[in-house]
Amino acid sequence: MQNNSFLKLLFFVCTVAFFASCDKDFNEIGADIIGDDHFGLIQDTTKTVIAYNQSIGAVESSNLTLNALGYYNNAFFGKTRASIVTQVVLDTLDQTIGTAPIVTKVELSLPYFSHLKEKNTTTGDSTYLLDSINGTAKIKLSVYESKYYLRDYDATSGFIDGQKYYSDATSEFDTNKNPTRLNDDTDASQNEQFFFNDAEIKTYKTVDGAQVVDTRSAPGMRLKLNSQFFQDKLFGTAAAGKLVNNDVFKRYFNGLYLKADNADNSPNQGSLASLNIKLGKIIVTYNVTVTSAAGVVTIKEKKLGISLGGNSVNLFENDYNTGYTTQVTSTTNATTGDYRLYPKGGAGSMAIIELFGADIKAVAANGTLYDVVGGNGVADELDLLRNPTGGQKLLVNEANLTFYVDRASMTELEEPNRIYLYDLNNHTPIIDYYMDSSVGSNTKLNKKIHGGILEKDVLSTIVTKRGIKYKIRLTNHVRNLISKDSTNVRLGLVVTESIATTSNAKLKNTTTGANPFSKIPTSSVINPLGTVLFGNNIPNDLANKANYAKRLKLEIYYTKPN
Repeated sequence: MQNNSFLKLLFFVCTVAFFASCDKDFNEIGADIIGDDHFGLIQDTTKTVIAYNQSIGAVESSNLTLNALGYYNNAFFGKTRASIVTQVVLDTLDQTIGTAPIVTKVELSLPYFSHLKEKNTTTGDSTYLLDSINGTAKIKLSVYESKYYLRDYDATSGFIDGQKYYSDATSEFDTNKNPTRLNDDTDASQNEQFFFNDAEIKTYKTVDGAQVVDTRSAPGMRLKLNSQFFQDKLFGTAAAGKLVNNDVFKRYFNGLYLKADNADNSPNQGSLASLNIKLGKIIVTYNVTVTSAAGVVTIKEKKLGISLGGNSVNLFENDYNTGYTTQVTSTTNATTGDYRLYPKGGAGSMAIIELFGADIKAVAANGTLYDVVGGNGVADELDLLRNPTGGQKLLVNEANLTFYVDRASMTELEEPNRIYLYDLNNHTPIIDYYMDSSVGSNTKLNKKIHGGILEKDVLSTIVTKRGIKYKIRLTNHVRNLISKDSTNVRLGLVVTESIATTSNAKLKNTTTGANPFSKIPTSSVINPLGTVLFGNNIPNDLANKANYAKRLKLEIYYTKPN
């Protein structure tokens, strides 16, 4: 018993020591707080927040980890057509083809993101739910041979930098394509009436004269491509020596162009999917003639595999609504902030956030402000937090930004599941991102303490729960601003598809204004959705009373001596 008690005491002491060391930054802010004073938790929402919109324009969209494909009409933002150009590469180099090859079937396959809902133990059939599919209507999907060679390196840099391709290059790729559609099957679901089917994919074989299931696969695209095209491309006279390696093959067969548009009978509806184009594969099935030593001639079936694993470009054709474009261009106000914020993925827009207001004065040793021409380089509100009256610094328990959804603007619209706040000056995550190792129910929900995840109306009786708000904690960021004199950088806010992706994509055109920038998080480019959030600049009058309560505020919870 004595040993057990000692071990429990030792465990308790070690635990306290561990958390004390981990919380070093937390206690440093309140290092001047000593003695037996009692502390009360105080909420401060008085600090200035300026949030305004920034249009992005065309973005670098080459070799994205996820690609958008389809046609989608968002009632608020407008219409988007998302297409993909991709190189093709041989699975087997210098494959032995055989004698007199005749192509019998060509199929393009590309998996969708899905998860298993249930499996019938009697039939063996599985039911799936598709992930990352927006909309349910049919679209027009055309697959063409691309005649545009996607380079690895940029010739203008002396072939040192990687070649960048941008989202607005549709016309260039349209000009450089073989106009004959390859998915020309008479089944309209293969082209003119294509849809992202959630059905399990089954193949069959004959056993004792009966058709039985041979293979089962999760949902994905299955397109029949023109056999004669691949007969000529792979086995025609021009193909001699072109299958020896992929450097030669990619210059000979530049790739495929998957072009999406609205279906003729559905001009205002459609669907748009997020896909990993590099998982796509073309299987060419062909027959060859085999002659035995005894002179017996037989036909043998062979296959040639081609992957969509080379360079790729995601193309966006946006027909945005005037109301949206006006709000993110001509009416945006970087001085006082905007009424609403419009973070929109793809080639869309973002919000810029500045904390603690203007730098007009400086703080004297006694904690009072005095006039300084041009300020002192520190926002006055932050200056007072760093140098409070009496010298007693604040102990910050939590700091957060809560972005309320304008539900009237987003009625019945697809909503992004997450937004991402980052250091816009340096194009990096803020410290709270790095310090959060929490894990969600799936990888998209990791770093859930740092947040940015859509909180939905759980009391709603409708099937689709509507979003209420996004909350982002930036406690350590604010602590560092106060206690470590960190630079009070501008913050960027975008929608995100993957919280794990922190790389940046180049803008085709650097933004204009006092503080231009030329990059945006890649995670925003690969998310086609957008949302409407309340900003900070909402009048406090009777007409705007409900929205004023949802305005963007910096909430700081802290303790200080009585």
